[in-house]
Amino acid sequence: MKKIINGKKYDTDTAKEIGTIDTKWSDALSKTLYQKTTGEFFFFMWNATQEYISPCTEDEAKEFCEDAITVEEYEAIWGEVLE
Repeated sequence: MKKIINGKKYDTDTAKEIGTIDTKWSDALSKTLYQKTTGEFFFFMWNATQEYISPCTEDEAKEFCEDAITVEEYEAIWGEVLE
């Protein structure tokens, strides 16, 4: 899916897929985090009636990844986390 938001292009075909969470309690049935080649993050979400893209902050991406990916994958993106 491609979308232009605030003059920036977001494209799930060219961005790197980071992780997905399937939800049953929110407005989205599935939420996938992507990282653009520029380093920016965005969510691709879908529910029974629509698909949409939403840019997110690095902090939002980190919080999402705590539940969506392994420790090794997390540290490959943001570096080693201290105990």
